[in-house]
Amino acid sequence: MSAPTSGPGPLAGLLRSARLRAALSQEELAARSGLTAKAVSALERGERRRPHPHTLRALGDALGLDEPGRAALAAAARPVPDADPLPPVPAPAAPVFGRDDDVAEVAGLLRSGAARLVTLTGPGGVGKTTLALAVARAVAADFPDGVTVAELAPVREARLVLPTLARALGGRQLSGPVAEAVAARLGERRHLVVLDNAEHVLDAAPEVADLLARCPGLAVLATSRAPLRVRAERERPLGPLPLPAGSSAGAVAASPAAQVFLDRAAAAGRPDALTDATAADVAAICRRLDGLPLALELAAAHARYLPPAALLGRLDEALGSGRSRDLPERQRTMRAALDWSHDLLTAAEQELLRRLAVFAGGFSLDAARAVAGGGVLAALGGLVEQSLVLPEEGPEARYRLLEPVRQYAAVRLAASGEAEVVAERATAAVLDLAAGARTGLTGPEQGAWLDRLERDHGNLAAALGRLVAAGRAADVARVIEGTWLYWAVRGNTAEGLGWVTRAARTDPAPADPAPADPAPADAARLLLGTAALRYASGDVPGTRAAAADAARAAADAGAGDLHALALVLTGSAAVFLGDLDAAAAELDEAQRLAEEAGQPWARAHAVSARGQLLLRAGDLGGGTAELAVAERLARELGSPFTLATVLNVQASLALLAGDEDTALARWSEAADLAAEVRTTWTLAYTLPGLAVVAARRGLPDLAARLFAAGSATAEASSVAVAFPPDVELARDVLPEVRATLGETAFGRAWDAGRLVRPADVPALAGEIRRSRGSR
Repeated sequence: MSAPTSGPGPLAGLLRSARLRAALSQEELAARSGLTAKAVSALERGERRRPHPHTLRALGDALGLDEPGRAALAAAARPVPDADPLPPVPAPAAPVFGRDDDVAEVAGLLRSGAARLVTLTGPGGVGKTTLALAVARAVAADFPDGVTVAELAPVREARLVLPTLARALGGRQLSGPVAEAVAARLGERRHLVVLDNAEHVLDAAPEVADLLARCPGLAVLATSRAPLRVRAERERPLGPLPLPAGSSAGAVAASPAAQVFLDRAAAAGRPDALTDATAADVAAICRRLDGLPLALELAAAHARYLPPAALLGRLDEALGSGRSRDLPERQRTMRAALDWSHDLLTAAEQELLRRLAVFAGGFSLDAARAVAGGGVLAALGGLVEQSLVLPEEGPEARYRLLEPVRQYAAVRLAASGEAEVVAERATAAVLDLAAGARTGLTGPEQGAWLDRLERDHGNLAAALGRLVAAGRAADVARVIEGTWLYWAVRGNTAEGLGWVTRAARTDPAPADPAPADPAPADAARLLLGTAALRYASGDVPGTRAAAADAARAAADAGAGDLHALALVLTGSAAVFLGDLDAAAAELDEAQRLAEEAGQPWARAHAVSARGQLLLRAGDLGGGTAELAVAERLARELGSPFTLATVLNVQASLALLAGDEDTALARWSEAADLAAEVRTTWTLAYTLPGLAVVAARRGLPDLAARLFAAGSATAEASSVAVAFPPDVELARDVLPEVRATLGETAFGRAWDAGRLVRPADVPALAGEIRRSRGSR
């Protein structure tokens, strides 16, 4: 207990003396400090003995006090020491990485009084306790009456929270009802209480709120997997640590997630320096563990006898065998940490959590309903509140599980006997998604559909894997038909080719069933996807062969729409290969079938390919006219990919005709479209074209950067420029740019260009338009 005090106290006299030395009235000091005259008067009469630290800082500023004067003022505001002095704030058990902004934000809330109850929420193992202790130490000087940490993990009932806090406060001298005794002990003191691990005793929240109301100088910092849900609370969600931005040693070393892993690995006896040889494995470990600090620490504990490459292949085992004896029992393995969370859930929440494990990545609310087999809103809300499911940013209601949580839930799902049923529901949801994409990807909503498929990329691949493994050829063909454009234009051409190859059984996985003969229409769908992806990859002979097979299968099935698309691809490949007579016949037939089947997508691409044919034949006037029709059809269709494809061909033709301004305008618009919907296939053609124009306008450095950006785009997306006039033009101009710059300057420009992002290209095209270089 504090010793009794009498008189106004030391702060009152010290403040009055300082005010008189500054020749200020109470009203003038109040105006300078931003306080009221009543507040200044109360301090000088001793009615307020322990003002907030920000009040003392404001008074010091207003009085013009030097550092010793400010220190004396702060010392005068401290209470007489207790008979039972409080222990110092414990330090975090390990260094704090990547949380500087979090510490500063939470500390600022507590110092300023903007929030008197701050709850750090997040999944188990995300580092809430570590952050809370770091914040408590950062603000200790702002709470002159003390900082008290109450560990609630061992407390089994909510009614025992206040007695636990009383003991942490030095409760041997407390008497009477515990709530009254704690409130009396804290009084008006400026005191911070840390309530650590409160998720299982949330029913004590009203008592905490009541304590805050009765003790105006009290602030509470809580850690919990769910918020306390009282009005005074400011929830501060804590996410995983940032992952490496790349796989180089520098990029990995800069990542807080990797810093935790490397620090704990060094503590375990492997203080090896990070090298380019080990960085990729460390980055992969961090990504597999989703940047979750506890998972990283548990994995690093095994680094003494497992180098990163070996540890990467044994992560599940490493997370299941604890080697850190100073961790609480509930955190010595990831399973123990997640069992703690799982046991706090309702039966409905436990059921939903295990079913959500079927998702490979994020999932929408509708998809969650589909796999759960009914209403999920209440259970999903509970899982979000317990930080086991994380909301994703964006306009759509989407969620995800951290990978360690997903793996844990998958074990629970397998043990439940529901895995097969839940997987079938998830597959059905992807089939519905692909059916919508089949038309959505060819019209004005193309960008939105590409984004939707990209968000569900993991689920799409997982469903394809299940369908291929089950030998469901018809369903595989329908997914490929609906999504091949996504694989081709969003940088996933190689992955898409892998799926069609497995589905066609030309390179089956060992577990895949024996091939079955699909129906002609399904064979046509799968072969169309194969031909289109080969076309994107630059495999022109392979495109022609697969498209010809698709055309035959579509004809057998009487599927005019599929037949038209197949002939567009055979005709386009024939143009590229120089077989112009065959190309003309195939494209004429494709256009006829497309018009009969009401397929504006196929018709627009058939007319565009006719323009390419005329360009190759040297009929620039005829090509210009044909491409004008293709442009009109593309704009009516509203497909950014189709329009960018036509614009690229128009630009090439214009440049060959000597109309550089038109070529630049067309390629500039194609760049805008590629940036708008983030398509890489058309951009791989646009960038070298812009580079040629830049070179002709006397901008060799910019030309080199654009050539490099085109090369990097094609390489990263597994696409290739295969139209012979474009290939020949780039092949002629690139050596000239290199010779103009010289090897050193060219190398610098090339390296810079490889870092160009699709969103940067319109601005680079603008540089060319604004140039006044030689023409």
